[in-house]
Amino acid sequence: MTPNTTIKNILVLLSLGLLVWLFIDSSFQLDIAATKNNGLTNMKKMEVDRLQNIDSLKSIANTSIDIIRNNTKVNSALATKRLWIIATLGLIQICFLFLNKKK
Repeated sequence: MTPNTTIKNILVLLSLGLLVWLFIDSSFQLDIAATKNNGLTNMKKMEVDRLQNIDSLKSIANTSIDIIRNNTKVNSALATKRLWIIATLGLIQICFLFLNKKK
């Protein structure tokens, strides 16, 4: 095996590993139980509609805003991770391009 072939094989394995990891990581974000989630959302809406006390409503609103803030942070971290993986895969493809041009 030549050094170029060895480097190419390592890059192929790294590229495939990152693609599989990106696929698995993204599949965890799918909303598989959409009916259950819609039911939970409807229950929360009914709970808010039943409230008569403004302080209770403020408390629920503040809790919901905190949950949204935390979800945004988590989603941002996932997006950053995925962007780094995509950038790495792009760099690997550029390396392939230069390895093929050397021949």
